[in-house]
Amino acid sequence: MKWISKVTSFLLTIIFLVVTFMVYRLNLVPIKYFLPIVGILLFTILLLDFKLLRTKTKLFSRIFFNIIAVFIIIILGYGITYLNATYHFMNNLLSSEYEIKNYVVVVNKNQSYSQISDLNQKEMAYLKTDEYYKKVSSKIKKDIQYQEVKKDNIISLVNSFTDEKIPSIVLEREYYNLLREEYQDLEDTKVIKTYKLLVKKKLKKSTKKEDEPFILYISGIDTYGNINSVSRSDVNIVSVIQPKEEKILLVSIPRDYYVQLHGTTGTKDKLTHAGIYGIDMSILTINDLLDIDIDYYLRMNFSTLTKSIDLVGGIDVYSDTAFTSYTNKNITFQQGINHMNGEQALAFARERYAYTTGDRHRGQNQQAIITAIIKKLASVKNITKYKSILESLDGTFETSMSYEELTNLFKLQINKNIDWKIESISLDGVGSRRPTYSMGSRNLYVMIPSDESIKLAKQKITEYQKKGM
Repeated sequence: MKWISKVTSFLLTIIFLVVTFMVYRLNLVPIKYFLPIVGILLFTILLLDFKLLRTKTKLFSRIFFNIIAVFIIIILGYGITYLNATYHFMNNLLSSEYEIKNYVVVVNKNQSYSQISDLNQKEMAYLKTDEYYKKVSSKIKKDIQYQEVKKDNIISLVNSFTDEKIPSIVLEREYYNLLREEYQDLEDTKVIKTYKLLVKKKLKKSTKKEDEPFILYISGIDTYGNINSVSRSDVNIVSVIQPKEEKILLVSIPRDYYVQLHGTTGTKDKLTHAGIYGIDMSILTINDLLDIDIDYYLRMNFSTLTKSIDLVGGIDVYSDTAFTSYTNKNITFQQGINHMNGEQALAFARERYAYTTGDRHRGQNQQAIITAIIKKLASVKNITKYKSILESLDGTFETSMSYEELTNLFKLQINKNIDWKIESISLDGVGSRRPTYSMGSRNLYVMIPSDESIKLAKQKITEYQKKGM
């Protein structure tokens, strides 16, 4: 029996050290809680070790303390799996210094081309304003040799198939998907090859102090796939977080806001289109619009986020009107509280045609979905699904904050149990149809910004940044 006690004591000591190290590494527990917890746990372990290894301990007592020790080992071992899952999730939140751009080689469905080798020695059109074309061209030329045909604008590129009978074009995948929605000439096309480029982000790192107010840009992409891939941004929220005042300002910007993309001249574009040029373009464009310097961003994949909704048994969201979903005619919503699964929540978050205020109301729906998810995830009864929830959310978020900055926010919340005071405002405007920088001369629905709402947003942001300084 003595050798069993020695083994149990050894395992107990090892697992205590492992748990202590993992909690310390995770850096989520404030020091005022960390030290007492470790102290109590250490005292318990030392007491058990003493009882287990004491030569005069009676057999019955030794068996009893072995059972207690094994029980603690099992509990701590189970805790290690949770700590490891949390650490893995937190690290995956951190954004890569690179962004993924997927370029596609597109051909007409009616032609016999089915693989990239079929285009050898043939013409391929590209957009001359694409700064990454040379990089993707070098990748294509590893597979085939082809004749490059430079196009000055998106209209002439789209017309390559019909007017000039050029067999293929190459452009960024999200841009291609966007064009297919607007141009009939691209409906009968298909992708025969995809090339992935890793493009380094250009944004500088923020150096904010722990208690300083900072600006966080929340970008919600409504596509499936890698969170690092460029994509249109359907949710655009500027958040000013004021830790000292325990206040947060949320400024929602409609996705169709007609803005000048950063670094461009002439025709303006929808804000959502900025995302197809990378997260940098979205941030710099919003900086220009509101005369601010965004410190960090949080990007979330709205489509995959809804997986967690099914996992926790759905969410309850209020709808101020009854309607049938535009994106899924099989889904209807009643006025009042609606219990939604993941598919229904995504349809609700995408809806704009059921409302007179269109895109502005969609932004409110998206905020309601996010709020409902947070409340459901925080429910005590979902603690048992903790690991599954983390796994479902893995790859759904990314942030430019450092690990230390991220964990400092968590510790601030734990330390003070802050009941954040949240103020929300939305930029306003008037619907219209205008040509856009990305789509050429074709008129698309846009929202012409209200100068008054932009002025108000600037004043509010300045007010929040000065508080507590």
